[in-house]
Parts: sequence; C-alpha cells; structure tokens
Amino acid sequence: MREHQRALPREQRAPKFTDRHGRAVPLATYIIIGLTTLVYGLQWVGQLIPGFPDVYNLFLYSPLHTSQAALELHEFVPWLDFEPWRMLTSALVHSMGSPIHLVLNMAVLWMIGRQIEQFLGAAKFVAIYVLSAFGGAVAVLFLAAPESAVVGASGAVYGLFAALWMIGRRMGADTRGITILIVINFAFSFLGAGISWQGHLGGFLTGLGASVPALIADRKQRDRATTPETRKSLNRRTWGGLVIVAIVLVALTVVGALLIDTESLLAR
Repeated sequence: MREHQRALPREQRAPKFTDRHGRAVPLATYIIIGLTTLVYGLQWVGQLIPGFPDVYNLFLYSPLHTSQAALELHEFVPWLDFEPWRMLTSALVHSMGSPIHLVLNMAVLWMIGRQIEQFLGAAKFVAIYVLSAFGGAVAVLFLAAPESAVVGASGAVYGLFAALWMIGRRMGADTRGITILIVINFAFSFLGAGISWQGHLGGFLTGLGASVPALIADRKQRDRATTPETRKSLNRRTWGGLVIVAIVLVALTVVGALLIDTESLLAR
C-alpha cells in the first residue's frame, strides 16, 4: 500500500480545503469516517438504553426490503417494509459482535480515501463512495438469499480499491501493490465465513464503472490546452457519467425486486 501511494502524484488540483499551513485536508474522507463511527456508537446506545431507536436493525439491508414481496406482504408481516434507502444506510452500520469490522473498513478508507479525494476532488470522491455502496447492495439483491441481511461499508471501500487501481493505471504508476492487495481481499471475501462477497464484488465493479467518466475527463483535460469553458464542459460530462451509473443501478434494483418470488418466500 505504501509503495503505491508513493507512486501516485500528491498534487493534482488546487485543494478546496487546507489547514493553516496550506496543506490539503481530505475533509470528505474525515467526515465519512466520523459519521460512520458516530453511527456505530449509536448502535450501542440503541442496545444499552431502553426506548432508544435500534439503529442497527433500522439501517441494515436485506433484499426483502427492495422486493415486490415487501409491498404485497406488508399487511400480513408488519416488520417487512419496502425501504430501498437501506441500500445506502447499511454502509453506515457495522457488526456489533466484531468491532474489527468497523476498524478495518475505516482504516482502509483513511489510507486510500485521502489519495482518491485529492485526485478527483471531494464531490466526485463522495459520489464514487456512495455509488459503490449502492452497487454492493444491488449485487446482494441479485446474488444473495432474499432473507439474508448485510451491514458495513465494505462494498464502498472495495469501490475505492477499484478507483485507486484505475487512477494508478491512468497515471502510469506501479499498481502491483494495490493489485495484490485487491486479490488478497477478494480471497478472504470468498473463503471467509459470514462475509458478503456479493457486496464486495458489486462495490468493486461499480467503483470501476464510476471511475471511468472522471478519468476520461482528466485525460482529455491533460491532452489539450483547456479553457475554463472546456473544464466546465468536461466536469458536466463527468457528472453525467456518474448519473448514468446511478440510473443503471436504480434500474437493476427494480429488476431485482421483481425477480424475488413472493410465493416461494411464503413456502419457506
């Protein structure tokens, strides 16, 4: 990881947030880490204080929450609600039985998030993070059992792995270190018990797709003398590409929701 970080350029654009010494501050990365850690604290408050909302169960995601069954069976199964926003909120909650789940995700986010945010800018970095979390949930919808439940920012983190790999390739950096790290993590994903390899795979593939518009715009910007108007045009195209990725994920969610058979669920 350190070898790859050295290979990446440290100054890609004028930072929007700096400290008093003029050094770039990866504010979005720190906010995501702080928010996720805060939610983890609220999970424990919900378990220890009677009457406090059960944040863990309110935020986790199950394919049932985005299924036709949730619409058809809610009258008979009160706890089964159609709540598609859980596809994103599940990235904020982590396993309470294993705090290392949170620690590892936030450690990786701290290590690579700062690099990506510096290269792409805070807004595009956050967009890729959120889309990767969404993509991980979409993969769970298609590939996991309908009654399964997932939590954690791992899908979003795997999306950042993909983005860092793409940036390294774009800059001609040595990507062997990050490639080996990705392979090792996927090995643990597929071989480990209780790990949602579906979410990891979906997040990684989404991160690859969401990185493409930003890197294409960056290449065009470097290949020609750009004016403020050209930069604005390239920026609009980048966001257009990210919106297309979001639309594709929404469309896949609709398809996946229709594929969950209500009758088969009732027969279980």
